[in-house]
Amino acid sequence: MNRKISFISAVSTLVSFWCLIPVSAQQIATNITLDHEFAPNPLILEGTSGGELRAREVAHTSETATGYCDGYVNRQPNHILVLQNFFEFLKIEVESNNDTTILVQGPGGVWCNDDSNNTNPVIEGEWQEGRYKIWIGSYQEKSTNNYQIKITE
Repeated sequence: MNRKISFISAVSTLVSFWCLIPVSAQQIATNITLDHEFAPNPLILEGTSGGELRAREVAHTSETATGYCDGYVNRQPNHILVLQNFFEFLKIEVESNNDTTILVQGPGGVWCNDDSNNTNPVIEGEWQEGRYKIWIGSYQEKSTNNYQIKITE
């Protein structure tokens, strides 16, 4: 009986501790599945940018066709985007009061961007059907920033 109570107490303590950790530190990726003519359009997601790894380390390159892989990100992506169809045009735009970066890995490759729209990154164009990992980075090391992503078709 004492072992059972001790086990329950230990689990309870761990759960309580986990709940005190900020969501950004827990690294829970937001999962989104989109089909054509999704609503609302734009779809808006929120989160906190930044991390301890250089984006180029995660991307395994320092530059892509859409821009440089700058900034600092977490090991786990901020968002997972699943596209159920090919999109002739899809735009992911990050808005923040601070300088942010974006890294996307998915079918067909890796894309990075830093300053397409002032200090805000944008990735846009054709998108293949499939699963995409999206990291939102902070340009400055050891900096976290609130952001919104606008996904438009």
